[in-house]
Amino acid sequence: MLLRKLARDSVIYGGGDFLLKLLAFFTFPLLASALSAEGFGVMELGLTIATLGAVFVRCGLNNAVQRYYWDAGVSEVERPVLVSTGFWLTFGIGVVCGVCSFFTVPLIFKASSGGAEQLAPMGVLAIAALLPLLQWSQYLQDVLRLHFAPWKFLAYTFSSRALGALVALFLVLYFGAGVEGVLLAQASVLLLALPLGIWFVKKDFVVKVDRPLAGRLLAFGAPFIFTEVAYWLLASIDRWVLAAMAGVSEVGIYSVAFRFSTLAVFVATAFGMAWSPYAVKIRADHPQSYKHVYAEVLLILLVVMLCVAGFIALFAGEFIGQIMSPDYAAAAIPLTVLCFTAVLQASQQVTAIGISLANRTKIFAGLVWVAAILNLVLNFWLIPQAGAAGAAIATLISYVFLSGAFLFFTQRLYPLPISWARLLWLCFLGAVILFSSIHWSSQEFDLSTSAVKLCIALVCLVFALLSLNFKIFRSL
Repeated sequence: MLLRKLARDSVIYGGGDFLLKLLAFFTFPLLASALSAEGFGVMELGLTIATLGAVFVRCGLNNAVQRYYWDAGVSEVERPVLVSTGFWLTFGIGVVCGVCSFFTVPLIFKASSGGAEQLAPMGVLAIAALLPLLQWSQYLQDVLRLHFAPWKFLAYTFSSRALGALVALFLVLYFGAGVEGVLLAQASVLLLALPLGIWFVKKDFVVKVDRPLAGRLLAFGAPFIFTEVAYWLLASIDRWVLAAMAGVSEVGIYSVAFRFSTLAVFVATAFGMAWSPYAVKIRADHPQSYKHVYAEVLLILLVVMLCVAGFIALFAGEFIGQIMSPDYAAAAIPLTVLCFTAVLQASQQVTAIGISLANRTKIFAGLVWVAAILNLVLNFWLIPQAGAAGAAIATLISYVFLSGAFLFFTQRLYPLPISWARLLWLCFLGAVILFSSIHWSSQEFDLSTSAVKLCIALVCLVFALLSLNFKIFRSL
């Protein structure tokens, strides 16, 4: 059954992502204590440069290959050419960006508050290598998802990412390696693991580049550069405005709320990794019914996300009160609001699908930039009135706009047979949970208040489940 496979893959991807985050959580304080604060800052700046540079190396080619891999117009014989063309394009762009970064990274450090002398030439070389290696690794991981091979995906992810973190930690703790040692260890492990990733995808790997296909992939993928930069602005602008208008303490409160809300984002990410290859394959295998499947998956996804985000939101105050110091009590309301932002983020896995299928990726870039500008304007308006809560509300409104705009264009380009009555009903139930979470927000666990919130949650869950229809999946 499709839903069972989708749920299984989501659990596998989500479990792997969780373990990677857990590893990062435990290695972070050890690295931070072994390195000086100055050295740790240099390392973080280097990794940030490598991560941001990967956006340009990626050039949306991952998205393009995922879009066409299971397309009805691409035969099984053509898929290796498709994957290999995308890989070699990424490889070439990565080499060029890596060489350029070797010369520009020292300039970036000079412009920063640190200084070029804080990073030795070997550290600069490591960053220049990390920049393409991170993306080559990600490209192979995305191909493994297209193969519906979650266990191979996990094996390659741990051998390239987790092992790199552990080797870096070992070198720092036992050999006193500095920032350069950490960066070189991660780059070396990624390089050594690259043949394993290629071997895992060997059925789709050939030494060939199809020039017309390369142009097609670049035309589809290039707009994603502007989209990803806009998403970066959308995700970070609130902290800068908070710092400027409300002070660093409000940034701390908002950051705590954001960290807790990632529990809901984690579920959305796991689903997204599992769903994207299925979405294109369903369209190729079931051309008569795939739109009905998309419409029902949207509703099911909303129910699942409302369960996860709704539970966190209802008990946000209690979570903050028990885990954090009283200084962070004000993070409860921002956390409640940001949980529902995660629901909207998850819905974009389906609401934006028509834009992707229609190859209108420029629409993504335009809409995300509008959302980023809207978020900036709302932050300037709401933060003086409500601080961190105002920033959270601005983010929620921006995502309401973005998800709604995605759905609008999907309905224009690839209209889905959505049951608007059921969709609005789920939105109403979500609003009930949101306002209940704010109204009964409490820093202490109170039995009567908790019972009321649980009753509201259960009633909403029953009404939400009654709105779902699983019949369409039985025929797949």
